[in-house]
Amino acid sequence: MKFYIKPKHFAQYRSFKIRDAQQGELFKIKGRYFLGLRSLSIRDMNNQVLYTVKRTFSLSPYRTYSVLNDEQKVIANIRRTYGRRKPFYIIDIAQSSIHLEGTVKESNFSLHDPEAKLVEIRQASMPWGEAYEIEVITDQRPLLYLFLLIAIDQMNHEQRAFKHD
Repeated sequence: MKFYIKPKHFAQYRSFKIRDAQQGELFKIKGRYFLGLRSLSIRDMNNQVLYTVKRTFSLSPYRTYSVLNDEQKVIANIRRTYGRRKPFYIIDIAQSSIHLEGTVKESNFSLHDPEAKLVEIRQASMPWGEAYEIEVITDQRPLLYLFLLIAIDQMNHEQRAFKHD
């Protein structure tokens, strides 16, 4: 499954829409920022929350986030650390560890579990202009992995200035 986000929305706004190849709106992303990312949610077009990421309090010097499902139960954790002066993310989900490959800073990366690639993001040219193409490769919980990829990108850019849309 392939999803698309217009780059200016991905980089500048607190809320944006995920679209299909024909520009049909599929999902909404809504974020709350105060001194960095506080929460981020993916919603269907009826505004029903599907997944949420919330920054959790931690005494650790690294930022920790919990991923909640629509019933507000924690289903994954993301820890943002630094390695060689760049962000590094540790994702724990269902007794399995997911890792990143690629360049997060340029939004050209993928998420992998121990067996295979799950989802990847890259820039693409579409008939309606430039876009970020997100391809979900797995059949198991594809929306969760789509959301994890978007959340990591937003965490990576949490120091930037945002405009209201």
